[in-house]
Amino acid sequence: MFLPDTLYIQVFAHRFVASNIDSGVVREVPRDPQSVSPRMLIGAFAVAAGELSALVKTVRRGLWAPVMLMHPMERIEGGLTEVEHRVFLELGRGAGAARVGVHTGAVLAGDAVREAIRAYPH
Repeated sequence: MFLPDTLYIQVFAHRFVASNIDSGVVREVPRDPQSVSPRMLIGAFAVAAGELSALVKTVRRGLWAPVMLMHPMERIEGGLTEVEHRVFLELGRGAGAARVGVHTGAVLAGDAVREAIRAYPH
């Protein structure tokens, strides 16, 4: 049986980190400094979308669309606004994910990533 890859994407102001929970592959790419806003992690959506899409291609294994958990790691004091939340959902979908969740809180690993995606409301 074929299962989609489970990807955990950590979003920092100056880098994306993508982890394939199933294969253990981890890749990191720097972000274009002009795509970051002083107040938000994503200031230029199209630039961030291109960076994330390219990164996801380096950690995916199969043809099935992955499931993805987006985890903003910085600039989230007071929580995410509805707009910021939507930005992370759309970034994940644009990078090819069949299902996307957004997580704020402690860093996750392994089955905790899978559970957070399963528990995410759709």
